[in-house]
Amino acid sequence: MNNKAKIIFQDSKGKLYIGTFGGLSIYDGSRFTNFDYNDGLGNTLVNDIVEMGDDSVWILVNSQKINYIVNGRLKTFIPADNYTPVINRLIKCTDGYYYAIADEGLFKLENRKFIKIDLPGMPEGAQAISFNGAIEFDKKLFIVSDPDYRFNVGNLLVYDLIEKKLIAYKLGVNAVCLFSPTANQLWISSFSDFYIFDGFDGKNILLKPFPYSNHFPKGILPRFVCKDRQNNLWVTTLKGVYKISPDGDTILFTKKNGLTIDFQTSVFQDQENNMWFTNEHTGLCKLSNQQLVYYPYYKPGLTVNDISVTPFTDSVWLYDLDHSQALLTLPHGQFKRFSFDNSKLTYGRFVFAKKGFITSGHNIYSWDKTPGEQVVLTPYYTDPDTVSGFTDVLFDNNGNLVAVSSKIVAFSGNKILRESIEYMTDQFTIDKKNRIWIAPRANKLFCFEISGHGSDARLTLLKKIDSITPNTPRSITVDGDGNVWIGTRNQGIFYFSFDGLTIRSVRNITAKDGLSEDFIARLFTDRDNNIWACSPTGLDKIRIATNNILIENVTKGNNLYLPTLKVVQSANGMIWILSSAGIVTYDPNKPAATDWKPQVDFFDIIYSNKGEQAIPQNGELKYFQNNLAFHLSAPTYIDEKQTRFSYMLEGSGNENWSEPSANSSINFVNLSPGEYTLKAKANFVHGLYPAVESAFSFTILPPWWLTWWFKSIVTIALIALILLALRYYINRKLELQRVMLEKKQAIEKERTRIATDMHDDLGAGLSQIKFLSEAIGMKRQKHLSIEEEVSSIRSFSDEMIDKMGEIVWALNEKNDTLSDLLSYTRSYAVEYLGQNGIKCHVEEPEHIPLIDVSGEFRRNIYLTVKESLHNIVKHAQATEVFIKIEITKWLRILIGDNGIGINNSTKNSWGNGLVSMNNRVKELKGTFKIENVEGTLITINIPLNH
Repeated sequence: MNNKAKIIFQDSKGKLYIGTFGGLSIYDGSRFTNFDYNDGLGNTLVNDIVEMGDDSVWILVNSQKINYIVNGRLKTFIPADNYTPVINRLIKCTDGYYYAIADEGLFKLENRKFIKIDLPGMPEGAQAISFNGAIEFDKKLFIVSDPDYRFNVGNLLVYDLIEKKLIAYKLGVNAVCLFSPTANQLWISSFSDFYIFDGFDGKNILLKPFPYSNHFPKGILPRFVCKDRQNNLWVTTLKGVYKISPDGDTILFTKKNGLTIDFQTSVFQDQENNMWFTNEHTGLCKLSNQQLVYYPYYKPGLTVNDISVTPFTDSVWLYDLDHSQALLTLPHGQFKRFSFDNSKLTYGRFVFAKKGFITSGHNIYSWDKTPGEQVVLTPYYTDPDTVSGFTDVLFDNNGNLVAVSSKIVAFSGNKILRESIEYMTDQFTIDKKNRIWIAPRANKLFCFEISGHGSDARLTLLKKIDSITPNTPRSITVDGDGNVWIGTRNQGIFYFSFDGLTIRSVRNITAKDGLSEDFIARLFTDRDNNIWACSPTGLDKIRIATNNILIENVTKGNNLYLPTLKVVQSANGMIWILSSAGIVTYDPNKPAATDWKPQVDFFDIIYSNKGEQAIPQNGELKYFQNNLAFHLSAPTYIDEKQTRFSYMLEGSGNENWSEPSANSSINFVNLSPGEYTLKAKANFVHGLYPAVESAFSFTILPPWWLTWWFKSIVTIALIALILLALRYYINRKLELQRVMLEKKQAIEKERTRIATDMHDDLGAGLSQIKFLSEAIGMKRQKHLSIEEEVSSIRSFSDEMIDKMGEIVWALNEKNDTLSDLLSYTRSYAVEYLGQNGIKCHVEEPEHIPLIDVSGEFRRNIYLTVKESLHNIVKHAQATEVFIKIEITKWLRILIGDNGIGINNSTKNSWGNGLVSMNNRVKELKGTFKIENVEGTLITINIPLNH
């Protein structure tokens, strides 16, 4: 976002809108979404932000244009009369109307129009224009007018909402801040003065100096004032931001203790009680937790090296070796300083109970008070055998001093108890049962107990566990339930649940679970059984709820990135945190309660096949609009980096939730057509809120070839094709059966014909031969001549042989071509006519096509031609016969002679032969014609496709 922030606003869904000099930024806890000229914003300078309805936020920019955000999209509001003033503030007043505080004057929004309100009554030369601020007080609008925006000439005008007129004014006030802390008070601040409204004197506005008190530091000139829900006042000044509590306690926030710069332009409290600050140099900063106070320098001249709490008191010791002093903080802000000689000391630990002790290398010194504020350090114990010196020191529950190095040393009365722990130890802890737990860097766990008193005191090893963690231990604590927590060098925290002294279960907690980092330098258990984990990145607060580990990033969540070193707690519950850059206090007694409950929202939903476009409201997409992006938000600003999102897409075939992630974007590529429901879940690792879910349903329509109607058509067509194919198959089968039957019938017919021909032709000849033979026998008995009969038998035999040849020729399949038919017929015609003394002339095509013909076709053609030639020889008295053959789609045979022709008497002489020829041709679907053309002309036409 732009660094010059001007205004901040939160909508009803929890999203933050930041108006800047460079555009608009929307923050939902996961990401910033920015808008400027290129996105359609009317001007990059945002003057005001107002929520006008459910998911409709108006953005008032420094131009005659109003933008609004709806469903995450920037749109433009067009008034009914197309006129928009340059609006600096838009205020909803108690009369129910919105009033626009604009460059052009005062306007009322009514019926989607900005209606100008005239303000007559101003003194001569003064103009009611250039309005840049306003506040409603006592049903009146107090308006700041700065004609021509000239410095120090601002006027204050009062418009009565009931009387609907200008009732008062005051010139030259140059107000920069208007604030009403109560229903009967109005504060007015300028660059040089601070006033309180004191009524009217005619048209004059009465102002009196602000009455500073103990509850309001003297000399403050507010630039911005707001009151939070806890009734604290937040006042911005050039020096910093003052927080003034109802009881008068004042804290000044500056660059030294958390602000990015001293001067902030505005302060805003969100729904979770976080405080937000805007400025024109670094943009935005946040104070998430008012329980937390950071002191870079707790007191002038104090550098804190260690902190310690006197048991069962509110007294906290701040040990400063650098300046040879210790600061004792007391209740009600009181403190005492004690000084000592540090010439013999190196950095170490400081503890105080009835008396104080300081560790320094191999030595332990006792802290002996003297009258006044000087302290004498007396050598108490020295152990030259320790390699690293004493690294930690505590009092046990009986007041015994215990220190550790590579060994444990306990002081019980005048007796010193020692045991080796084999290697250097960074931290040890003592549980409620007064057992001492130590996890040295040797990766072992020791549990000791001090029993007895005085000379009977003993240090007993209760338990030793080798290889306690996979990594080197650095810190340890025991919670109120007896569970042991061990922090490691780079594998986070190991949480051991014990049953007595036996480990029941182990759980590893790392940065993936929400820790600021995995190097845990020190651990602490407070009275509420919370675990505090110190790391180079900051401080984490860990608690267990219903077997779930809940982690709050205390410092990082408040934008404090401080290496934390140690945590202690005073009797009043205050947590004191030592960091490498100062002191932080955390007051658990201050309620951080809020009614806010974040909800998962689909902030932006787009498909991106051809540029990014919003998904239609009906959720229906075409089949090629199947690359989708969903941006989730679950607005919470308390350690928002601890929000984890997961999702499940119903309808995709995967019904499992995704792994929780800080990534709030969900992308799908090439989704198949279908109905989907995207379920999203937000988990809050810090445990302040329960997990929340939301769902969004959408449909990717199938392509037309996968629609139900197309499938129905295809199904019907397939059924029709199957039926047609079945019908064709059945018809084909019936056709084949018919053909086979016809073929069978043809064979039977052919057999019958052959039998008939043989009976007619051969039977008649054989009968003649029989009769002639019998005649020969009778004549021989009578000794008569038999030459005539023998000659007849010879003639009938030759004729029978010819007919037998014809029958065999008709039956031979090798002759089933048109060429064979014509060749055989031509050969017969020439031979037969020549035997009868008639010349035969045959004309046929040079190339006869290769066409197969049936035996029936050959026989009928041949017999028709034969019968025609026989009749010519028998009746025509011709000397020449002309035969012409033409082949197209038809076979045409012309047979002509030069005989006497044919007439009715001659036709009768042809007898059954003419009928037989005509029938044969008709069987072949052809025509047969006889006519007189200078003799007899016989025309035979037969289709060749028959």
